[in-house]
Formats: sequence, structure tokens, C-alpha cells
Amino acid sequence: MHIVFLALKEILLPQENIMFRTKTKLKCTEKKYNIIITNFRVLLYSERGRIFKSPDVISERLESIYGIEYNEEGIFFKTSKIRIQGGIRFEISGPLSEVKPVFNFIQTIINRADNTLVRRLDES
Repeated sequence: MHIVFLALKEILLPQENIMFRTKTKLKCTEKKYNIIITNFRVLLYSERGRIFKSPDVISERLESIYGIEYNEEGIFFKTSKIRIQGGIRFEISGPLSEVKPVFNFIQTIINRADNTLVRRLDES
């Protein structure tokens, strides 16, 4: 975990700070990633390789997100999915207890009226 944090720090931009991160890895494009939300981006981060580790990163700027959908499936073993639309479109899925907080946090950030990082469609 400590090594992963050091490698993650290397991909952060100057003055970019981690605001939220998942406790476990969630599924996206048939791979599992830690979800990290910074003041600039949503990052899906993982390390690949057994001996020689290399970062595997999907990045989406918060200001380019224009749509986010959330749904839950199952009765006893609930899972949930988030679909994020921006410069790229991707889906994150996993246990309800991990995915729902990610959705709520992203919603909070992109819907804040005082957020100068996020471009507003009604101001275009």
C-alpha cells in the first residue's frame, strides 16, 4: 500500500490533491482499479505486472464530465454501477458500499455552484 501511494504521487499534477479514494479496487473495463478523485481529475489507478510493476491509469478531468448515471442490481448481494460521460465514457462497478460513495462524491463536486474547476453547461 505504501509503495502504491508513492507511485500514485508521481502521476499527480502540481497542486493536485487527493480528495477521495476507495478502500478496495473496483471493476472498469474488465480490470480492477483504485478510484481516486482529486481536485482536478477522476483517476482509476492500478499497477500491473508481477515482478516489474508499471502503472495503469485512466484519467478524466472533472471539468469535462457532463453526465453521470448510477444504478443498483441484486436483492441479497447488491452491486452497483456508475457510468461517467466526459471526454471518455467508462463504467465503474462493484459492491454497493464502495461504489455509492464514489457516485455521491462526484455528484457533490460537479454540482457545486462555487466550483470554479467545473465548466457549467448553462454558462456556455
